[in-house]
Amino acid sequence: MERSIRRAAGVLVVAVGLAAAWGELAHGQIQDAGLWLGAFSQGELSLTGLEDAPTRWWFDGNARFLGDDFELFQGVVRPGLGYQLTDRQSVWLGYAWIGESLPGLAFHENRIWEQWALTHDVGDTTALFRSRLEQRFVSLGNEVGWRFRQMVRLQRPVHERSTLLWVAWDEIFFHLNDTDWGARTGYNQNRLFVGLGRQSSSRNRRRTEIGYLYQQINVAEDGADLSNHILSINFFLSP
Repeated sequence: MERSIRRAAGVLVVAVGLAAAWGELAHGQIQDAGLWLGAFSQGELSLTGLEDAPTRWWFDGNARFLGDDFELFQGVVRPGLGYQLTDRQSVWLGYAWIGESLPGLAFHENRIWEQWALTHDVGDTTALFRSRLEQRFVSLGNEVGWRFRQMVRLQRPVHERSTLLWVAWDEIFFHLNDTDWGARTGYNQNRLFVGLGRQSSSRNRRRTEIGYLYQQINVAEDGADLSNHILSINFFLSP
């Protein structure tokens, strides 16, 4: 596992360097800027008959703005239920509603998602490996789109006993089928984040993360790629 962590860290370092140089190299691509705000929470599920079962709940909500005048807006609401397999592994099943608004066009998506997550510590570094499968029902068409997402996330204190954290993660997306609303089998997009987090205390899981998010999207319709440079601010409110 330590070797896997080192490899993941190496991939993230290379990806950060590539993202930093992208502005020099991507003259033929569509460039945009934005602001993404997110709130995330999860905890133990306390229901009659399930008090001793390792069941969990999940909820996140997101507001995402893109464009010079924030003319593109995306809202995400995503609840879910999980089961803790071990101290480090969990599986999840959930639903998401996504609404998008562009000048002259508004549509929405209903989504079912399944997820497996693994956390592992190496010294002061905590790694998260998250695999997510999605079934997407988009109002622009009638076919169900299947998409796979893989995330690797690393965080560690800035220094010993610090409440400040270095945070880096990368998530890659693949369409698994073609649809009548525009999905094309293969690579869909990649998201790379580097930034800082602040935890309320060593015993409290509440934290705030702020940093740079680079999103690269494969736009199959015209062969162009979309590059978004985003200020990302996330709040983790788990009890």
